Amino acid sequence: MKETKKNFSCNLENFSEEKRCSFYASPGRFRGNQSSYESFPTKNWESEAYSSYFRKGNNSKLFFLLLGMFLVFPAFLKADSFEYANFTSTGYEGKGEQEFMMPEDLIIGPEGEIIVADHKNNRVQILNSDLSFKKFIRIASTTPNLASLAAKIQPEIDKSKKKTDEPEKKSQKKKEEEDDVNYPLKVDKPVGLAFDKEGNLLVSSLGLHCIFVFKYPSGQLIDIIGKKGRKQGTFDGPMDIDVSPEGYLAVADSNNRRVQIFTPEGKFFKEFYYKEESKKLGLHALAPRGVFWFSSEQLVVSFPTFGQITAWDKTGKLLWRYGTPGTNKGELGEPSFITRGKEGNLLISDSKNHRIVEITSGGIFVKNYPFGRGASPGRLLWPRGLSMAAEETLVVCDQGNNRIQVFRPSKASRILKEARSLTEKDQWDEAMVKIEQVLNLQPDNSEARLLLISSLHYFGDRAFQNNEFEKSEVFYRRILLYNPNDPDVSRKLDLIFWAANKGLIMRAVFGIIAVIASLLLYWVVKASLSRLIFGS
Repeated sequence: MKETKKNFSCNLENFSEEKRCSFYASPGRFRGNQSSYESFPTKNWESEAYSSYFRKGNNSKLFFLLLGMFLVFPAFLKADSFEYANFTSTGYEGKGEQEFMMPEDLIIGPEGEIIVADHKNNRVQILNSDLSFKKFIRIASTTPNLASLAAKIQPEIDKSKKKTDEPEKKSQKKKEEEDDVNYPLKVDKPVGLAFDKEGNLLVSSLGLHCIFVFKYPSGQLIDIIGKKGRKQGTFDGPMDIDVSPEGYLAVADSNNRRVQIFTPEGKFFKEFYYKEESKKLGLHALAPRGVFWFSSEQLVVSFPTFGQITAWDKTGKLLWRYGTPGTNKGELGEPSFITRGKEGNLLISDSKNHRIVEITSGGIFVKNYPFGRGASPGRLLWPRGLSMAAEETLVVCDQGNNRIQVFRPSKASRILKEARSLTEKDQWDEAMVKIEQVLNLQPDNSEARLLLISSLHYFGDRAFQNNEFEKSEVFYRRILLYNPNDPDVSRKLDLIFWAANKGLIMRAVFGIIAVIASLLLYWVVKASLSRLIFGS
């Protein structure tokens, strides 16, 4: 009887603190480091309300609003970084459905399906978006023109056949079921996956040193690109592949220690090498691992040896590089695959550190996602391929555990995203409700605190503008609960004092002026009378 496989699903937010600690050992591991910041958008000064405010000639209030809108608003996270508290996983070590042997790359298909390079099983496995099994892609013995296609890489096929162990004795039925699997031409050790402009699926074969082209979704083999060699257009250990929006194919030609680029027509276009110096080898080229077209003009490449991510243009000019070997911020441990994250950032499988790292498209650190090393659900062991699916879902190939894991953002992160969107539309009252919900769920959420402080500044400025000085003071004093050292609150409170007591101050000033004028008048009258009575 065939074993029924079940996906493991968990919502970390539903666990009590005690259960989190006992089940996951580290309840805070989903929290990353603080990101870089950018200024928050301010009000439109051309609006009618502000124009009328200018016309009133309220210079002190105008200064006050300028100060609040341009100098005070705290910055926010440049990237919408998430805490991935909800996760689902599927996969075991094996050769059946929903079973894997060292899965490598992973991409999302046109209908949300998850396509996995099942490396040691010599196949591509496709899962539905709910992680249920969909189909395998293998080379069938009935493929049209298979002989002519195989002739392109016949020497490597012969070598692969010699390496294959003697088959065990099996029943006739078992042999028929595995006919396609045992056929000499197979997807030998697939690594990289990509779709070309026509929607065909490209699969790099580490064992046969070529790239298979399958018609998708039928899985029919239609072409083979390249063969083993050191010349341009040939490969030795191709790893990751990717196709640019314009159709240029990039290949991490690992053993040849180069990256090759091909035109949309399949012709060789460019090769480039990345060299570093070491004590033993001197200046030498490094083996690339992952390639990712961030845009038509920027190719991002990972080099595991020195823990680096580099970016190049199509001509092979180095644009920027990021990372050194290590475990801290800005450091990587044998990075492999790369994909596009949120807000145009890059997500990197930091494989040896068992985590995902987020950087900007210019190579600046944003955040570490320290899921933690291990076999428990929600942890990672040598992550490889990764992709962003619908609704901010991160899908990761957990190679060390032979499974696929799907991570979804926490409830607090989703609400915070909504609050940020509302503030960008200047809907601060609605945003305030969302911000307080986040702080109820996560009182120490630094981004929510920054957003709350900015909201309080906004509400305080608005109340001041409407001459609601007591209400304005309440907002500003509440800021001190979250940021006691806010340098602008004291200045604003001083302005409130002067504005609220303006009438009293003016009366006092006029009173003093009147007293001085009376004294002067008394002195003048007295002096005039003295002259009249006593003469000069």
